[in-house]
Amino acid sequence: MNRIHVLFRINMVVALSLMLSVCYAQNLLNRSISVSVKNKPVSDVLKTIGDQGNFSFSYNSDIIAGDSLVTISMHSKSVKHVLDAMLRGNYQFKESGDFIIIQKAAKEKFYHLAGQIIDNESGKTVDYASVYSRQLLVSSLTDDAGIFKLKIRDRNFPILLTVSKVGYADTIVIVNTELASPLNITISPKAIDLDTLIVKYSDGGNSWLTRLFVSSRLRLQSRNISKFFIALPYQISLTPGLSSHGRLSSQIVNKLSINIYGGYTAGVNGVEIGGLFNISKKDVRYLQIASTFNAVAGHLSGVQVAGVYNQVLDSLVGVQLSGFAGWTKGNLKGVQLAGVFNKVSGHLKGLQVSGVGNIAKEEIDGGQISGIFNKSSKELHGFQITSGVNIGSESVSGSQISGIGNISKKETSGLQLASLFNYARNLKGVQIGIVNLADSSSGYSFGLINVVKNGKGTVSVYGNELLPLNIAWKSGSKKLYNIFTVGSSIGGSKAYTFGFGIGREFKINKNITLNTEITDHNIYLGSWKNLPVLYRFQTGLNIKLSKSLSLSAGPAFSLYYPEQKEFKSNYQSFSDKGFLRFKMRQNGYAWVGWQGGLSWNYGSIF
Repeated sequence: MNRIHVLFRINMVVALSLMLSVCYAQNLLNRSISVSVKNKPVSDVLKTIGDQGNFSFSYNSDIIAGDSLVTISMHSKSVKHVLDAMLRGNYQFKESGDFIIIQKAAKEKFYHLAGQIIDNESGKTVDYASVYSRQLLVSSLTDDAGIFKLKIRDRNFPILLTVSKVGYADTIVIVNTELASPLNITISPKAIDLDTLIVKYSDGGNSWLTRLFVSSRLRLQSRNISKFFIALPYQISLTPGLSSHGRLSSQIVNKLSINIYGGYTAGVNGVEIGGLFNISKKDVRYLQIASTFNAVAGHLSGVQVAGVYNQVLDSLVGVQLSGFAGWTKGNLKGVQLAGVFNKVSGHLKGLQVSGVGNIAKEEIDGGQISGIFNKSSKELHGFQITSGVNIGSESVSGSQISGIGNISKKETSGLQLASLFNYARNLKGVQIGIVNLADSSSGYSFGLINVVKNGKGTVSVYGNELLPLNIAWKSGSKKLYNIFTVGSSIGGSKAYTFGFGIGREFKINKNITLNTEITDHNIYLGSWKNLPVLYRFQTGLNIKLSKSLSLSAGPAFSLYYPEQKEFKSNYQSFSDKGFLRFKMRQNGYAWVGWQGGLSWNYGSIF
């Protein structure tokens, strides 16, 4: 136990001795001295300082001229403070025993140029002003106190500094040598000049993607120096602002741009590849690829590929390929492909293809293909194809083909083909669907139900050689209308008919028209099994009695194919209808008949 105590005391003594020696060795430069000399050699002054502090100086006469004259007067100052004031150079001091060694300080790799920006009129400091060198491509943004600090690698003087901020005139300062004290730079306010360049690309700095992924300080600097752009061969960046071009990356157009995570550049005139995203303030040419998104504030000419989203705020000539969605704010001439959604806010001259929907806000000279919907807000000179619904807000002079329906809110001079419905405000082309609707029509509608709001709408009550009472609803245009008809016997042997057909109206004069119609009738004669079929072609003159009523009559020709071999009592067999009756092949009969009655022309009641 005593041995342990002895060892502990020895160790404490040794440690204390080392600490005292270190403190003594590091204390030479902090010793307080006083010196007052006038025009005395440096060597003599150093000896005087050493005598006061009980130490000696060691230095090389090549770096300090011992015979140069010094004038200095300082009282109760540290040795280091006196040496700094006396030598006024880039020196460093080391302590070794009772010696202070004076050496030339190692030249720093970087030179830091600092200063403050001041408003010339108010005298207040200017925050968030950009200070940059065009020749060295370094920049800084002032803080809340208007202070900036530039890190300069090469001491190639003179250095031209430019100070820019929105609302102030650009100011250029020339720095000829390294400065011992910070710069004070004054700048003058001026009216904001909204020139064409700023207006054209203002959206680029304020788009939601830029605001989300680019810091506010970098966006402020980009806005301050919006008129300064240069072109360089390449750049590599980790994130916006951490680039081989530093904080000036947003002002440089590159031929090759590699962004590990994401980049913020002025533009690309070659190839840009982003690990996650690419953001360009101006134009992009040739190729831009990112795993997540691309955003271009200017024009894109070439190919843009992104795993999720592509955005072009000007026009696009080429191909835009997006995993989720693509948007071109201006005109698009080429192809836009997306897994879910495409939008072109300008004129589309090409093709849109998406899994869900496409929207074109201006005229289309090309086509839209989607899984659910297509919408054209202006004229469509091309085609729309979807399994869902096509919408044309203006005139359609091409084709609309859909699995559900087509809508044309203005004139349609092309084709509407749908499995369910079609609507055209003014039909000059062709509609094919189960239900065809139009406000007005000079075209053709083929479907089960054709309704023209301002077209032909007629309810007819008439008799013929088959049955004394028949009612027909005729709807469509004068060029082509549908006919739904039912008929019934009155007293005596029973018979009932229901049928469907088409017709056309020919105008002879103001009060007389000629109608030609083809209808297909099923006839109920006591059994729903093997219903007899009657095909009927009839024509007749319509004589207008008033604005809504007309009288019609004319001949008819019928083809009758009875499937039933035996007829129930009290039901007709249609064996004695018409005249000029003759037998057809396969148990068929034909004859000439007649029809006549009254029609109510309700017109645009719907």
